[in-house]
Amino acid sequence: MISDSRSVLAIVFVSKIITVATIAISVDIAAAPTGCTIGCMTTLARFPFGRILLHLLAMLGDGCVRFHGAGIARELPSVTEALTLCTRLRTRLIGGLVLYLAQPIRHHGPATVADPQSLAAILDRGDVLLTEGNTRAAALVKRVTRSTWSHVSMYVGPLEEGPDPRCIVEADIAAGVRSIRLSELNAVHVRVLRPTGLNDMRRRQLADWVVSRIGSGYDLAHAWVLGRSLLRLPPSTRKRSSPGRIPEGAKRFICCSLLAHAFALVEYPILPVQARVSRPSVIDHGSLTPADFEVASALEVVYPIDDVS
Repeated sequence: MISDSRSVLAIVFVSKIITVATIAISVDIAAAPTGCTIGCMTTLARFPFGRILLHLLAMLGDGCVRFHGAGIARELPSVTEALTLCTRLRTRLIGGLVLYLAQPIRHHGPATVADPQSLAAILDRGDVLLTEGNTRAAALVKRVTRSTWSHVSMYVGPLEEGPDPRCIVEADIAAGVRSIRLSELNAVHVRVLRPTGLNDMRRRQLADWVVSRIGSGYDLAHAWVLGRSLLRLPPSTRKRSSPGRIPEGAKRFICCSLLAHAFALVEYPILPVQARVSRPSVIDHGSLTPADFEVASALEVVYPIDDVS
């Protein structure tokens, strides 16, 4: 008990020293551009409002917005609580919207059904599957992209034992990057595309990389920016990765960017429409849609048989 009390006292003492040092640094930085005396600054540091003012002045001097913003937040606990509440509310609203978009839509007519057995006999590692989903999100994607297809995924081979193993990896709007079974494609129209000119080693690299991304989150920010671009709305002020560059440490994906990352890894890029008609040397992988995979000359149709030329 005595040692614990000493530890607590030591932590409090160190915390006070850090606080005093922070204020001293702020005073030193803020005094230069403002011309205020050290005595005036020391007096201000005794009061919460004064410490906030010191942080604001120091921010002008050193430009450390995040550091001084945290210091201001400590002086305004009610504001911090309000910001935390707003963040939680925003997270819940986004979560509710995602669940709403993931809900299926009733079909008023007969759907084209993909036969899992027929697919299993045709599929090979690295094959791309275009699907026409029956969710609200799928309907939205088809309307915005003006395409039959709303989703793209990759066949990676059986990931487990059994008659219907998980063998497809996709980036789902609600679940993130996950593996699914062929039987889960029963209610949708499917087209299988095969990359031409890739040997078994390259196909294995494709599949292994996509499998390694399982568990990653869905990139809602990317989807939002892409949607605004397709609708020709004013660009968002939020910055994202520069065109033509795929970040190696990406942690979140949409369905198209997941596969674009994999194909770029084996130097097999899928060109978006605007890159084909403008400058092929500048490829914005963030602009890919399922329709781009459908018309890519490097991918050939192997299913359904009627679509094979």
